[in-house]
Amino acid sequence: MTESTFCKLGIAMLLPLLLILGSCATPDRAATFASKAGAEQRITLPGPGLTLSGVLFPPAGARRARHPAIVLLHGCSGMLDARGRLSSNQRAWAERFAQWGFVALTLDSFSPRGAGSICPIPSAERPARPWEDRTADAYAALAWLVRRSDVDPQRIFVAGWSHGGSTVMGVVRPEAPGRLADGPRFRAAIAFYPGCPRPPALNNYRPTMPLLILHGEADDWVPAAPCVDLARHFADTPFIVRTLLYPGAHHGFDAPSNRLVFLPDVYNPRAPGGRGAHAGGHEPSRAHAVQETRAYLSGFLSIPLPGPAR
Repeated sequence: MTESTFCKLGIAMLLPLLLILGSCATPDRAATFASKAGAEQRITLPGPGLTLSGVLFPPAGARRARHPAIVLLHGCSGMLDARGRLSSNQRAWAERFAQWGFVALTLDSFSPRGAGSICPIPSAERPARPWEDRTADAYAALAWLVRRSDVDPQRIFVAGWSHGGSTVMGVVRPEAPGRLADGPRFRAAIAFYPGCPRPPALNNYRPTMPLLILHGEADDWVPAAPCVDLARHFADTPFIVRTLLYPGAHHGFDAPSNRLVFLPDVYNPRAPGGRGAHAGGHEPSRAHAVQETRAYLSGFLSIPLPGPAR
């Protein structure tokens, strides 16, 4: 049975069930928002040749002096929406991780570079490249987190969505920009609907940490098949790459809104004229992805994650 068939059968069986059922580097500026887990803070941190920004979500409760942490990497539309607020999907995941006991950091790679959404821009012309600029950003965030007194430096994870997911594919490789031979390490990585054609094209590509990929089978913006092939290739290696394929799900299937839309202006080299793709939430897949993410992270922790998996 192929990896793709296994994923399809596994999800097909699970979906019906689901349907039933304080820092050494003090932030330079802070703003408090309403949060179920705690008071969020707008933060800045030193990046690769520039100052990066983000939003920090403290974990729910204070039972432990040090908590696991996770860096969240946004997609091509950016961390902020048109009104300058944290995008709904980034907020949903950040609050979810905080409720599970993580110090969650959403990292903005675009605003510090003077960019907003880069989705309409051809890949070669974009101001922030996944495997170069944004990979270095992720390791800068890691270095910032390990200096915090509330973070366990041995349990820091990274997760990315779309353009941020493609960044994760660069973060996991040994020659990633920003990764130091004697520097801190991410414990494991999660990539939502990333681009996977580039890794197989490199003979020396190999992951330096476990990697979970979650992708929509119906994605007409970023194809899922290369990610399935990548998981098959690294299935028996020390750091396993695992791909879950969701039938009927498009790009952005984990969005809080269960609404599929067509985006006519986004750059898509696979579409006629190089433009246009579908994106939107797919509730059964979103619910399963949340459960799967929680279970995946729990496997690297010595404590059970608190709160509901929703």
